[in-house]
Amino acid sequence: MIMSTERPQAGTRGNGSRGTRKAAGRSNPSGGTRKRNRILAGTAGVIGLGLVIEVVSRAGLVHPDFLPPFSTVLRESVLIWGREDFRSDVLSTLSSYLLGLGLSALIAVPLGVLFGLSDKAYRACRAVVELIRPIPPVALIPLVVLVFGNGLQMKLVIVIFAAVWPILFNTMYGVHDVDKQGKEMARSFGVGPAGVTRRVVLPGAAPFIATGIRVSSSIALIVVITVELIAGGAEGVGAFIARSRASGTEVELVYAGTLMAGLLGLVMNMIMNAAERRWFAWQTTTKGA
Repeated sequence: MIMSTERPQAGTRGNGSRGTRKAAGRSNPSGGTRKRNRILAGTAGVIGLGLVIEVVSRAGLVHPDFLPPFSTVLRESVLIWGREDFRSDVLSTLSSYLLGLGLSALIAVPLGVLFGLSDKAYRACRAVVELIRPIPPVALIPLVVLVFGNGLQMKLVIVIFAAVWPILFNTMYGVHDVDKQGKEMARSFGVGPAGVTRRVVLPGAAPFIATGIRVSSSIALIVVITVELIAGGAEGVGAFIARSRASGTEVELVYAGTLMAGLLGLVMNMIMNAAERRWFAWQTTTKGA
């Protein structure tokens, strides 16, 4: 019999797995460290871009009427919150966004569950969804304005058309791909179709539905502001940017309004991500096991 003469490496003597775990811990940073690094990298990128804009504008490489200094844009981004019309515009955009996203979920989730439960309906509706979904929502603005006028209804119709597809598709996919064994086990215990859907299918599809809502959230906000900017209207962040641009003398407000629109999108995306992590933390734990 051949005897091994190799000794455990330093740091693993007496407990090789402990040394392996320590090495893995050093090579794989924790979730908090990764998050902090992402925040620092993003902040550094924004500061770097701001410095470039500041230098280009101050040096006269681009006329300030077209590209004002970044410091001026930041100052205006703070000052506009003191304007009642801008605060009203933000509330109008947020209300249209939340209402449109909520209606999209109310439409898409039941339909997605219904279509996902049937193999034939799933295949048929998936083809229809893939055919209609690529239509740009902005292309519908002239037709929708003609039918509904330039108001809240017009914005909601376009937002729903844009935001309903990710929720519908994810719901269909999640319901259709729920663990078959789990459904069969529930049926073996005498659970009826409605009970299987409520106790097995919906909990299994919930993470997919949440992902669809998160994706649709970003789409809905972008579409709301775009519609306000293109179609005009009395209120909204997009309308504020359009009014500032039309004046011809408030280019700083155009950039400030655009910056605030991006900030709104960032905040809403952070809220959606935090809610998804909180409600479906069990899924992350299961994946990491």
